[in-house]
Amino acid sequence: MDGKLSSWRNEFNNLTRITGIREEEVCDYLNVSHSHIIGWRKRTPVKRQTLIGIGMAFKQDLEFINGWIVRYGNKRKLYAEDVQDDLVWIYLINSNTADQESETNYYRLYDACRNAIIKTYFGMWNDSVEPSKDPADIAGALNNVAFDPEFSGLKAFVIENIDSFKKAYSKPRKMLGTYIRVFLDVLSAANGGQRRPINFLRGYLDDSMINYVTGSEDVINVMDMKSKSMTAKLKPVPKLRKTHLALCLALGMTNNEINTYLDLMGYSTLDPDSEEDSRLIKALESWEAKHPEVAKFKRARILGEANVKLSEEDCFQAAREMLMLRSNLDYEYLKHGWKFPYMKE
Repeated sequence: MDGKLSSWRNEFNNLTRITGIREEEVCDYLNVSHSHIIGWRKRTPVKRQTLIGIGMAFKQDLEFINGWIVRYGNKRKLYAEDVQDDLVWIYLINSNTADQESETNYYRLYDACRNAIIKTYFGMWNDSVEPSKDPADIAGALNNVAFDPEFSGLKAFVIENIDSFKKAYSKPRKMLGTYIRVFLDVLSAANGGQRRPINFLRGYLDDSMINYVTGSEDVINVMDMKSKSMTAKLKPVPKLRKTHLALCLALGMTNNEINTYLDLMGYSTLDPDSEEDSRLIKALESWEAKHPEVAKFKRARILGEANVKLSEEDCFQAAREMLMLRSNLDYEYLKHGWKFPYMKE
């Protein structure tokens, strides 16, 4: 039995013992057949919604459930500024934790609550974007929104913080944008100053990656192709940690940078105790040792250290090596007979 499954079984069993809530009652809470109990014993649940539901059935709080999502689901924790999905779950989890008396099934209120919030969000949409609050402040304020059957408190919260929701994921997107700008600047300089468009990175980046990083770094909203203005619709944020790792590698990020990005996105950082992560950590360390000029380039162009000087030719070579990182690792994995999970098949 692997360590993660053993840990999951222990946690699940401890919760049934401590709370007195039986496995069958958890199934009833999620509205699934009791046969799911066998599955939960044989393998660790990985679906976000399943982990949320089981946690809510045991009356666990947001911090606990987020821990499960990151550790067992290998997905990003619930993010309060994700107004069309995660915000609803956070509100319902908080309401469920606060209510120790009634038999209200907050898990099954998700669809009704989400529909009400999306209607409010779209109804309040306008083109202006005012200064927004920090995500931590949003999450803290959300803790104080009490439950009511009409979701009035949550609707008012959405209205009050509408501009903050427009800026969801701005910090990690700005980080990605810095890399994109630097690559295009270097490639344009090597092209006699003629500006290279982002599509020039196609081949290094998958089409889905380019679609995600294009547009404003400040807002995650979709661009209307006719009016060229931002719409209330949100760009789909990749849910899989592996997808974000692939994006980091495509942009030439190594261990420390990847961990910074994963943390900003709410995922677990690279884990040396995980076989897959450990393999990647070692491969990146080996690659860095073979490309010492890349670290110097990152200090000069990514971090903006003015005292680090590089020629245009050195910059071009380092940028090219960064863009080839993912392909280089794919080849190294192949030589060892390993599957490289960060390249589009």
